[in-house]
Amino acid sequence: MGSYRLMKQIDLKSFAIGVLLTTTVMFGAGATSTNEKWDANQKWEVLRTGFEKQTTVEEGYEPFHTLGNNTLWRKRIK
Repeated sequence: MGSYRLMKQIDLKSFAIGVLLTTTVMFGAGATSTNEKWDANQKWEVLRTGFEKQTTVEEGYEPFHTLGNNTLWRKRIK
């Protein structure tokens, strides 16, 4: 009876590991697929906010780089 309990625990652990691995692979594959294509002629408007320069960021900008107290925000305009 003791070996049955050990086998049951091992099977549950293996099942849990398999589920986690499968979901990781599925989410990873979903994250890499995109419908957007790279446009070599795209243009971006960039704002900088930081400690010494307080700027209000308008809607449509996304943060893409932070260094210390400075943050760069971008918005695609073309």
